[in-house]
Amino acid sequence: MKKYLKYIAIAAAGVLVLSCDNYVDIKTEGKLIPEETSNYRYLLNNSSTLDKTYGSIDVASDDISFQNEAHTTALAAADYLRPFRNLYKWSDVVYFDGETDYDMSNLYNALYTVNVVINEVMKSKNGTEAEKAAIKGEAEVHRAFIFLTLVNTFGKAYDANTSATDLGIVLFTTPTVSDDIKRSSVQDAYNLILSDLNDAVNSGLKPVNSGNNVAFPSRAAAYALLARTYLYMRNYPLALENAEKALALQNTLNNLEDYEFAAYPSRKLDKELILSKWNGYSSYSYAPQILSLSNELINSFDTNDLRYVLFTQPSSSFNSEYTLGRTYSKEGLTGESRNAGPTVPEMMLIKAECLARAGSGDLAIAEINKLRQKRFRASQYTAMTAADSKDALIKVLAERRRELMATGGFRWFDLKRLNKEPEFAKTITHDFAGQTFTLAPNSDRYQMPFAPIYFEYAPNLQQNP
Repeated sequence: MKKYLKYIAIAAAGVLVLSCDNYVDIKTEGKLIPEETSNYRYLLNNSSTLDKTYGSIDVASDDISFQNEAHTTALAAADYLRPFRNLYKWSDVVYFDGETDYDMSNLYNALYTVNVVINEVMKSKNGTEAEKAAIKGEAEVHRAFIFLTLVNTFGKAYDANTSATDLGIVLFTTPTVSDDIKRSSVQDAYNLILSDLNDAVNSGLKPVNSGNNVAFPSRAAAYALLARTYLYMRNYPLALENAEKALALQNTLNNLEDYEFAAYPSRKLDKELILSKWNGYSSYSYAPQILSLSNELINSFDTNDLRYVLFTQPSSSFNSEYTLGRTYSKEGLTGESRNAGPTVPEMMLIKAECLARAGSGDLAIAEINKLRQKRFRASQYTAMTAADSKDALIKVLAERRRELMATGGFRWFDLKRLNKEPEFAKTITHDFAGQTFTLAPNSDRYQMPFAPIYFEYAPNLQQNP
């Protein structure tokens, strides 16, 4: 009999195996009818499962610096913060034996759900073909996001010359698995991501979702993730094309001046948000010190920039012993965790970068200025200029770092892809407890190690070096 293995079991202690009959029981609890199309709609309504990302990787980037001795003391003493200090040091091992990587668990749990939908919904009963296709398209957007996030966390940066052999991630595409679990190539992961998203844009998704529905994929979200995917592949013409398609559907920006003395909108009210993908937990609420910002990042801001004013605070605001630097604090404004889903600003930044790389520096800067106008008080805004397209590219990348700081893995993934270009390759150093740790461009440490518990269930899974 066919069996369903929930992927979370690979990352957690214990294996949950459901037979066909048991799965039908789950689907038919309450008012659900076996094999109905509505079952699959209900599965995708479970945003608590699907609205997740891999948030802890932000600590590894050069956006973060534990420069206060109190930061180091707290991180060294608190066992629940150990994964963060290990990530900050780019350690060989992040989790101890028997420990769960909860970010990974959340994503593979979501993957199980969307694979059930993708594989079964088109065969379901009492739904129109258009309804089934749109439900499948939603699930494909979710799956593409999961795989894109994981392959950039655990695999090498995309390189057309090597990605066919570079190790990527385990690509579960059905609700069943074999006993021999192995990693596919980076290229295979990207091929599947592109296939899912290209199918999704033609599946009948709503053009835009917002409000209570912002966690449900839209056509704008599918185009936005295509733009992000092509950017990470360094295929800039296609990244530009899809960013423009996303912006044609959704392009509203928040004017930060409106929120200087008013509550900042939650994700359900945030007009910039195209698709919600939360970090699995609120680092601000439990450990604000892990989002202590580097001086390099802070010094790149104009102090009149309202992202500096609203989204960062002196570290002393959190603890009187924190005498240095500033900490990312946007989570404190919304009471919500960081978002890694696509946004209007991200699409504008992708568009600007691609224009600069194509030699259209003036158009790139014009796009950035549209964004910057909403990030300063009107009385203090000054338009940015660039000497040429190369200068425009440098300024666009700096703006991207400021806009997407400390959230969603954006900076970490950017470091990985930009290290492929000698002019942007960067060596990073982190100081911790009297030691200095160095990360060279294209280091193997850019591939996060898998938690040891994985190998209890997947002994043939290849570990990162």
